Amino acid sequence: MTISTFSRAVGIPASALRHYAAQRVLEPTDMDPVSGYRYYAPSQIDSGVLLQRMRSAAVPLPVMREVLAGSAQDGALLLAELATHHGAASRQREDELTALRAQLDPAPAHRAPATAALPGTVLASAISQVIRAAATAATDVSGLVCSVGPQGIELIATDRYWLAHRHLEAETAGGEARAIISREDATEVAAACAHHATVHLKLTEQGLTVHDADGSLLARTVAVDRAVPDLGRLVSTQPSARALAGFDRAELQEVLDRSDQSDKLLLVVGNGTTALHAGGARDDAPVLSGWATPDEQLEVLVGRALFAAAVAVCPGEEIVLSLVDTTTPVRVASPVQDTLTCLVMPMLP
Repeated sequence: MTISTFSRAVGIPASALRHYAAQRVLEPTDMDPVSGYRYYAPSQIDSGVLLQRMRSAAVPLPVMREVLAGSAQDGALLLAELATHHGAASRQREDELTALRAQLDPAPAHRAPATAALPGTVLASAISQVIRAAATAATDVSGLVCSVGPQGIELIATDRYWLAHRHLEAETAGGEARAIISREDATEVAAACAHHATVHLKLTEQGLTVHDADGSLLARTVAVDRAVPDLGRLVSTQPSARALAGFDRAELQEVLDRSDQSDKLLLVVGNGTTALHAGGARDDAPVLSGWATPDEQLEVLVGRALFAAAVAVCPGEEIVLSLVDTTTPVRVASPVQDTLTCLVMPMLP
């Protein structure tokens, strides 16, 4: 993620992120030696959100550094000591520190499991749809991120370069939970739920359990032992689109599937139309044309394989793209299924 994308995801201005990097509180995972672009990994989202909350609570820089660098238990102790020093002088600040301490508590046994009930056919279809984004993912990002809370169920998968997100309405109860299920386990859960009208799932940080309406066990999985990034924030914090563009899905899929097609595609928006150029340049005639919102001029470069993968999971007869700029992820969606969002990282010119 570029610093602007990461900034929106965690709620910290880019200028502050540069300051925290200089103070060795939270440093980017990579920096382009030529352009100076800073890149952050999805696994840093939780640290960034934690840093934002510590920033709101006016935690001193040395304490921030120790909390992010040390274990969760040590961080909880440091924050508890800081809360004691402030006492009743600032109740709001103390409440924030207490919440942070609870977040860092390494004993999940005290947290209530999150439960949900929904049609098994819907859950199975959503899992099968989203998990395709992790088809070629490396081990450190592979799997299905499952979240259950008052707002429903979130299913997310990514291979670092494109992401599929599905939000499901469901009757939920208990606490909030988030866990990573392996790709293989997620596929088995989908198969087990596919022919059931209603399923009841229970999610904890240790794994996912699914029963049918009669209480019979359908599936039980153990969560992947890896930090679970809040990838949903990458979707919820996307900025408003500068331009919308649309293509006929069948025509777009045909262009993307052509074996002689270039690995780079340039989306050119202007005068109410969108032109798709092969080779990443406007030298030749467009390979496909579509509609766009009027009064915007914008060019975004995307990788064909990533774009094709995102388009393939979207149902319906039309593909709608939300475009912001050359560094913000392209939002790929279908007007017939507004609970699905795919994000595709653009390529730098």
